[in-house]
Amino acid sequence: MKRAGILGVITAGIFFLSCGQPQYTNIDMPPKRIKLIKDFGEDVSKMLLKELKKELKTALKTKGPVGAIDVCSKKALEITQEVAEEIGDIEIKRTSFKYRNPKNKPDKYEAEALSFFEKTLRETGKIPPYYIQKINGEYRYYKPLKVQGVCLTCHGDPKSMDPKVVEKLKELYPEDKATGYKQGDFRGIIRVTIPEDVVKKSCL
Repeated sequence: MKRAGILGVITAGIFFLSCGQPQYTNIDMPPKRIKLIKDFGEDVSKMLLKELKKELKTALKTKGPVGAIDVCSKKALEITQEVAEEIGDIEIKRTSFKYRNPKNKPDKYEAEALSFFEKTLRETGKIPPYYIQKINGEYRYYKPLKVQGVCLTCHGDPKSMDPKVVEKLKELYPEDKATGYKQGDFRGIIRVTIPEDVVKKSCL
């Protein structure tokens, strides 16, 4: 989806949430604003995941598991930045408490969001579909990520992973925190930041 299509979600997407639907936010917000931010953040997140998945599949097919690590070590941050620039007026980041690349370490607001997802999962057995923060003149939309089967290639139990993959990860990330997962585990979040003035204009 190109920039015009994504931004169209904001400029045209004025809808109301169903009565009684929970608000996964750090402050009370009008339902139409939540709907607008949620739809926009979800579209951007899916756009990023589509690009990352395509790159990863290509790398696995042409270079094998060890070669695919380059997608995470070199390409993932580049792709994330490219998607943000294509859309414009936003920022995107992937983060987790168990991060691999130090550049993806969560800030305090992202840590709050991660804690919200983890706490809710412990208490209810379910991961909330989103979380929205209003902070310092911007809105942050968070999409939770689960571990997929293909992710276990380099995020699973090191004892079950290809020894060459384990060796390469130790070489690239000596302080790696991102292994030991099982399929379906909560992995982390995508954060989409939208300036408050953009949201306000769309809510008029």
